[in-house]
Amino acid sequence: MLTNKQHVKEGSNFVNPLMVRCLQCCQRLSTLATLHHFHSFVPSSTKQQQQQQQQHHQGFSYNTSRDLRSCPRPFTSSLPTVKKQVGRMNVFTQQLNPITGKLEWGVQPQDYDYKQEVARSAYADMLHDQERNDKYYEGLRRAVAQLKAVGKEVRVLDIGTGTGLLSMMAVSCGADVVTACEAFHPMAECARKGLKQNGFEDKVKLVPKRSTELEVGPGKDLEQRANLLVAELLDTELIGEGAIDTYRHARDNLLTEDALLVPSEGTVYAQVVSSEMLQRWNRVSPVKDHSNGSQKVLLDVPSVVVGCHGAAAVHDLQMSQIPRHWLTPLSHPLPVFKFDWSGRKSELLPYDRTTTTTFLPLSSGQCDAVLMWWEVKMDQEGDVNLSCAPYWAHPDLAHKGWKGSSEEIPWRDHWMQAVYYLPQVQSVTHHKPVSLLSCHDEYSLWFNIQKDDSELVNTERPVCECGVHIVNSRTRLGQLNDPRRIDVYTRVLKSLVTPDSVVLALGDGCLMAIMAATLGARHVYLTEGSEANRRVAQQFIVTNDVQHKVTILPQDVSDTLLTQLVAPITIAFSEPFFSTSLLPWHSLYCWYMRNSCLHLLDSSAVRIPSSVTIWGLAVDYRDLWKIRSPLHQCNGFKMDIFDKLIESASEEADERVEPHPLWEYPTRAKSQPIQLLTLDLNTTTIPQTPISKEGTMTFTTDGMVNGMALWADWHLTDQHQDVITTGPVSPVVLDHNVEWDTYSRQGVYLFRQPININKDLPSTLQYSITFQPLDGMLNFEFGIEVKGREEG
Repeated sequence: MLTNKQHVKEGSNFVNPLMVRCLQCCQRLSTLATLHHFHSFVPSSTKQQQQQQQQHHQGFSYNTSRDLRSCPRPFTSSLPTVKKQVGRMNVFTQQLNPITGKLEWGVQPQDYDYKQEVARSAYADMLHDQERNDKYYEGLRRAVAQLKAVGKEVRVLDIGTGTGLLSMMAVSCGADVVTACEAFHPMAECARKGLKQNGFEDKVKLVPKRSTELEVGPGKDLEQRANLLVAELLDTELIGEGAIDTYRHARDNLLTEDALLVPSEGTVYAQVVSSEMLQRWNRVSPVKDHSNGSQKVLLDVPSVVVGCHGAAAVHDLQMSQIPRHWLTPLSHPLPVFKFDWSGRKSELLPYDRTTTTTFLPLSSGQCDAVLMWWEVKMDQEGDVNLSCAPYWAHPDLAHKGWKGSSEEIPWRDHWMQAVYYLPQVQSVTHHKPVSLLSCHDEYSLWFNIQKDDSELVNTERPVCECGVHIVNSRTRLGQLNDPRRIDVYTRVLKSLVTPDSVVLALGDGCLMAIMAATLGARHVYLTEGSEANRRVAQQFIVTNDVQHKVTILPQDVSDTLLTQLVAPITIAFSEPFFSTSLLPWHSLYCWYMRNSCLHLLDSSAVRIPSSVTIWGLAVDYRDLWKIRSPLHQCNGFKMDIFDKLIESASEEADERVEPHPLWEYPTRAKSQPIQLLTLDLNTTTIPQTPISKEGTMTFTTDGMVNGMALWADWHLTDQHQDVITTGPVSPVVLDHNVEWDTYSRQGVYLFRQPININKDLPSTLQYSITFQPLDGMLNFEFGIEVKGREEG
């Protein structure tokens, strides 16, 4: 998450991504770092935070639109990095190990933070977006021609130039003067070298400043005000990178009155839908016992949680990958906001506003969510448009609608679509008019439904008051509502819990352990690492009337005495889930926690989970490979300098395995699942020496292999059905797309070069995995040997 979102990106203008992580992962990853900021459930003024961000954003090229894209080495997103200087070239960095739970010191290069930002940039998939590049080029060509047609000198300003691509396009289109600003030093240096390599060094003036720091006048940054502004200040929410203020400042201080802009306008579209599946990422539902048709409530939900308005934080995802049966559209796509970036129509570039759009519901149903995307006009007339719509609403597929597919529209991960959850669910009637209230401030959007004009509807930005939406990411909320997981947990706990059971729950937000108390356990001990999590747990404990038999302990129980418990622990239970876990096997932390409190366990205590298996699958990622693929060139401009920058930064700052929610990224299986490693978690001590396994597999199919997909299966007991998988949820079929667990992130290993395999020629996958128990790290190595040539 940090989505998001935290990427350095072409032509943007926003805040340092490390700062963005702290502000965003409260809704996305709920890491310890963010929980530190929430001493109560009501966050401090969002507007105040945004104003603080605003001091930093003009002229930087960052993308804050996506959940955590990848992990730094070893994983600094869990806690702020503490540094100490070591000589002139290196620094000590203190980081949280997500598996052992320990704070560890490591030595990193002095510019490690910059390399993290560059390595996790969205440049790759952005600059692989050919439609984006082509339409910026065409928009510039038309704007330059329009100004020259009336005899004007064309003076271009490129804000947040990134690689310098848009500036080079402007020169190639015939611009007379081009000034580009870029405040992020590594990218400014990259742009300088790239301009030189392409022969534009003397044709583009590169200024290493924020746009708000630019000065206009003879001998200054701009000799005169620009009459053509090109910028890429957009994110998934359209305005989330501070586009409004940046454009307004440019209008007032840097541009002529009649300046042209590329893009010139933006329109936000919204579609109201009914969707039980989407609601799983927003609300917590009661847990019921479905055996024998009893429908008995085993875990009830506090009224404060049921009535909470939730959080306005954007839930961005690849909407075109949502299965059709998840959604029932209640409205057609509705244009709800128009932004005139020139600011000449002041009413179309306000800092905040609310619009009302009345529609006739397409059917009766429950308004669960609002889907959102945008379209921008790249020229002045509206002939060149770029749409981020999902396939069923994309203007290029208007004749197909729901009969289209995601393969027929451009893929992009830097701009996606977003889901917004309504403060309260509303029921509507077919063809009975209702209104969608759409609101925005300087950075974000939110929505509500008004059923008639007499109804008073709150248009303030929703704020979570129950704590659930603060301490849990969207992924975690989905897990808490996942019927498959709930059925397994319920079956296992019902089979083990007796009136004599004393349960120790290890993990964050382990509501299933509270259910153990309602199932009749003698006592349950919860371990929670943050005050915010403890408050949420206490609400569920009181609601389910088990406060007399549930005790909340600190997360570290290694110093807890056996005499402090009612009796020795008979069931040590973990789902497992920890808010610091990004990759599936990070939840091995439960093993280390459990072994730190063996003195509290009965000699015959049941340990859940009992084992974990790490799996791998050779795959062909249809689109995801682009995030790490070199560009070489864009629209005829050489990008080798940038490729080398990204490659160097990734080598130093990135792990080879990154977390991604693969249900959003079509993944074709090129092998059957490979059992890489199984760890017995029932051992009384954690091994002291590395555990390794290696092997080979011969391919039996043709096509492209560009990566490996990795996941963990948690065996709660020795029964084959008692498994929580973070991987495929249906049998894997060769050369078919894999159906992934929707509520997990899987591990993604990308080969440096894609490999073509042919079943008629010997092609072998070689794999090796090593688990280092002392530091909890897993190291993966994969290679493919084709006719005596090894690649990987």
